[in-house]
Amino acid sequence: MQASNRKNIKTLSSASTASDTATTDDHGTKGKIQVQAREPESSTRILLGVVTVSLLAIPICYILSHVTQMENSFYVFLCGVVICTSVAPLTYHLLIKRILHVKRETYFYVFTIFSFTAMVDLLLALTIDNYSSACHFYLEQGEVYLKTSHGLFINYWDGTVHYTLYLIMLYCILKKQTNKKFYRFLSLFWCGSILNSMIVLLGGAAAGQFGTHIKPSYLLNIPYAMFPLIFVIRRFRARTDFINQRQQKRGNKTYTIPKSLISRPLDIFFIAYLLFAIIFAIYRVLHVLRSPMMTQSVYYEYEPYMLNASGFPLIQLITYAFYFVPYYCSTINALLFYNQQSSKFQWLPDWTMVHAGAAAQAQFSYLFSSLHSPTLFPDSSWSAVPSQYRFIIVGLNSILAIVPQLLAFRICGGVKDQEFY
Repeated sequence: MQASNRKNIKTLSSASTASDTATTDDHGTKGKIQVQAREPESSTRILLGVVTVSLLAIPICYILSHVTQMENSFYVFLCGVVICTSVAPLTYHLLIKRILHVKRETYFYVFTIFSFTAMVDLLLALTIDNYSSACHFYLEQGEVYLKTSHGLFINYWDGTVHYTLYLIMLYCILKKQTNKKFYRFLSLFWCGSILNSMIVLLGGAAAGQFGTHIKPSYLLNIPYAMFPLIFVIRRFRARTDFINQRQQKRGNKTYTIPKSLISRPLDIFFIAYLLFAIIFAIYRVLHVLRSPMMTQSVYYEYEPYMLNASGFPLIQLITYAFYFVPYYCSTINALLFYNQQSSKFQWLPDWTMVHAGAAAQAQFSYLFSSLHSPTLFPDSSWSAVPSQYRFIIVGLNSILAIVPQLLAFRICGGVKDQEFY
């Protein structure tokens, strides 16, 4: 009798233990489901918070436009430093204080600050185009050289394209996707775009007609050249880890590499384009440098903007000749011989995305600057592309903007980048 009672007690206790375990498992499963459901909601909420912080730039600029101290260039610079450095702690305390993997990511703060200043740049562009009055004080006592057609479209690009890229990259950081191919190539596109804009902006401001009007706010551009440069170096140093990760995911799958260039008509097209781009870049830089052999050239009539006194077209065309042309030559070599030893050209996908970003930004700013000058700040040295040549000039510059994007898709799209790993 006692033995049977003991058996009943053991049976009841084991049943209760099993039910407790099942209940615990149910609670654990439900908790995981709730966490998974909460994660995208939290990421979206934080991203909306970043957008809200960036939009604070609008009322701040309008308020500063009525502050009398903004008539002093040093106070404008000091105010810019204080406001920009305040964005990071504001974002930390309001949005990401309890998210460990985000608050340790330096570039989350960098992209947040840059998204804030991108809104400022959009306001600057609207002010230059006479659609707003928020940033007149900054154009007078901050960065005077922005009162040009090139400054206008650099700001438009930053306030739209760069702003969108910042939000996408911030979302990738929130979702822990910084080791993914999408984030890597998108961030390299951004690096190329912003580095080109900084080279032209800083170089043109120093070399052009506004070189004697540079004020302390010129120094505010240094972080926008420094952080992308550090970022792209870090990406390049991590290339081996990225390639190993891609190869592990590929597993035993094999990809057939074409043996002959004849069997790759698309690559033949890109090689022909790169040869054209080399010749055209050298041809234009000889014009912009006013080489004696080009004195009688009729091309000055086709593209008069290249001689604009702002200095921006000068630096942009020099950038094409001294930075883009070496990439063109290296890429031709890679497309010709990568099937013989692909491991020699592992750099190509990364550099192709950097070039795609640089070419897109360069051609947007250069082409539209040659077609439109802000009426609020007339420039006596600016002259429009003659109507009879507009189709040719727009076509040539559009090719220089569009084909690099197609080349990036050819080399980096899908699993095509693995041909070079």
